[in-house]
Amino acid sequence: MLLAVALTIVWAAAASAEWKFARKVTIVCPWGVGVGADNTIRPMANLLKGILGQEVEVANVTGGKGVNGVEYAYKQPADGYTFLLGTQSLFIQDMQGTTSMNFKDEFLPVVRLVHAINIIAGSRAAMTKKGYSAFSGLVSYVKEHPFEVSVGMLTSTGLDGASMNQALVGLDVLDVSYPSGPEMNSALVGGHIDMMITGTDEIEGLIAAGDIVPLLVLCEQRMKRYPNVECSVELGINSVLGPACGIFARKGTPQEAIDALVAAVEKATHDKTWQDFLVQGCYDERPGFAGPAEYARDCESDYKALSEYLKAGGVLKKDYYK
Repeated sequence: MLLAVALTIVWAAAASAEWKFARKVTIVCPWGVGVGADNTIRPMANLLKGILGQEVEVANVTGGKGVNGVEYAYKQPADGYTFLLGTQSLFIQDMQGTTSMNFKDEFLPVVRLVHAINIIAGSRAAMTKKGYSAFSGLVSYVKEHPFEVSVGMLTSTGLDGASMNQALVGLDVLDVSYPSGPEMNSALVGGHIDMMITGTDEIEGLIAAGDIVPLLVLCEQRMKRYPNVECSVELGINSVLGPACGIFARKGTPQEAIDALVAAVEKATHDKTWQDFLVQGCYDERPGFAGPAEYARDCESDYKALSEYLKAGGVLKKDYYK
């Protein structure tokens, strides 16, 4: 029995090593150009092109809060040449019943690229006008002035919305959705909204310019980049969700193709270009790369946590954990 298992492992490794991509590989990004997920996959795609010896195209299929991209990827052949970029926002859409299939059952986690940290950032102009300078002051202001503080987000029904709702539980604020990161950033800089939730990679320049102020890091511990900014856990706030951006494959995709892609991604993560990208985007604050087994465990954990969140809010349509 042990010999049979050993031979199977050796055969699988050999099969993976023999897989060669014969044409262009497409990675479907279900969000627009210039957002966090798109900004993450593009430098990786450039590195993969050199490793695989084939063109690696990032295809942005937008709309439906990520659902259009999922549906597009689902309709492509599971032949090892089309993969899907995703975050936990797709899990939420799945459990809210907005996908035509059960995403959890039809797509396999392949490899995690980064695990970002969400941050609540405040408008310098709005803070000056309303007289608070830290997250605690913001909370006090909201309690005294319900629905006078606005918060911007890109996906109010996705991961950003879940993170913000957990962080501001019990506080009456106005949610303002924006179609793109640049529009939301401009609104915050101009003081048209009071705060926003976003990945740290997207606001580094604005923080450096002094236009916006990091108020709260949604993480288990303070960030190395912003050591003076409080984190949610130390304040007793149960909100640590951050976008884990990774690649998924349709069920039925040849295992040899998946193994070959994972090996290529792992090789790319050691490239200086990728290492510099991680530092520039604050992606080095949490462990990023994770292979199929570890990524699958993390996805399962996130599914369970988000399931409880949606159930508590009365918007859970697909309950995988009855």
